[in-house]
Amino acid sequence: MLISIKLETSASFRAIEKIMMIVGSYLVTMNQTPAYSTILTWVQKIGYYELTKLKERADDWIIIIDESIKIGQDKLLVILGIRESDIDFSRPLTCRDLTPLYERLEKSWTSEMIIKELVGLKEEIGNILYAVGDYGSNIKKGLRLASITHIYDVTHKIATIIKSIYEKDEEYKLFRKKMAQMRKILYQSDVAHIIPPSQRQKSIYQNIGSISDWGTKSLMCLSQKTTEEKIIIKLKWVKKFKKFIYELDEINQIICKIEKLLKHNGLSKDTAKKCNQFLDRLSSEKGIIFKERLKDYFTYQLELVSPTNNILCTSDILESSFGKYKNYLSNNPMAGITNLALCISAFTSNLDEEELKEALEKTTVEDIQKWTDKNIGMTLLKKRRELFSS
Repeated sequence: MLISIKLETSASFRAIEKIMMIVGSYLVTMNQTPAYSTILTWVQKIGYYELTKLKERADDWIIIIDESIKIGQDKLLVILGIRESDIDFSRPLTCRDLTPLYERLEKSWTSEMIIKELVGLKEEIGNILYAVGDYGSNIKKGLRLASITHIYDVTHKIATIIKSIYEKDEEYKLFRKKMAQMRKILYQSDVAHIIPPSQRQKSIYQNIGSISDWGTKSLMCLSQKTTEEKIIIKLKWVKKFKKFIYELDEINQIICKIEKLLKHNGLSKDTAKKCNQFLDRLSSEKGIIFKERLKDYFTYQLELVSPTNNILCTSDILESSFGKYKNYLSNNPMAGITNLALCISAFTSNLDEEELKEALEKTTVEDIQKWTDKNIGMTLLKKRRELFSS
């Protein structure tokens, strides 16, 4: 139960210990609550077990590969995999669908280093049909030289197209600027409930929905007779952007339909046809540009692999795993990347009772330490402690 709480929620190790102490105070039959450090060790053992256990050799592996940066220069390279024959194309992937194949920390990952690991991985698991993701030049080159097809992640492709259309658009920049100003001015006012959503610079082209949603709802408020005068005064500037907002909303609605279809059912001739039908509804100037560029993406991706198969075209699940891992570190961001990264592999566990028993009994603390020395090395936290203790 404790392991399930940790892997399936955002509760911290210390929080779980306290929760169980509270629960235990009401249950006479409950034994002593494990310390948070014990729960941490259990999660590491499960991650180590999932990562190092013998993998099935097959000719239809698909991999999701990416590197995560916390602080400093350290980059954690993670590779998750799934056999094509095991994918259920009626729903999105979950962590438990995947097999952890590789985790290692380096100061930087060159294409030569990545090639070496990919070649070694192919020797271990068999043929890799393709890799899914939005990669930097080092991973792209590594995949190309390792003769592994690269399927571009659809979410990032859409964001790239949106960026190419709106990045230099003066109306878009002005609207975002006015949203930011309004948020700053009204944040602690009596009309704070109407402020625009915060805009993360890193993902502004992946979240145009938050902009269009706020814009359309603001226009709706302005059109309602029951809206308070003070609200109308603060929102009246939005009217000048009415055409722009409706254009952005039209594009966003189509994006939502396409992403839902492709993340559930994969990319195929049939799903591409449905996506193209969605895109044909776009009528604005920028909508038509978006339509043509995304149609080109579908055509190109379908030419890369067998036309009879559905293609996995999203790496969301790995990004989600990175997000959960970083949430674990949120209480101590200066720790950097540690052997707690094994939790990424632990997320893939199906929490089967027999497997959990085997993982906890057969994996030793020494095993985890050896893996840490080889794959993580000197962490930022350890360097910090050594420096300030001298």
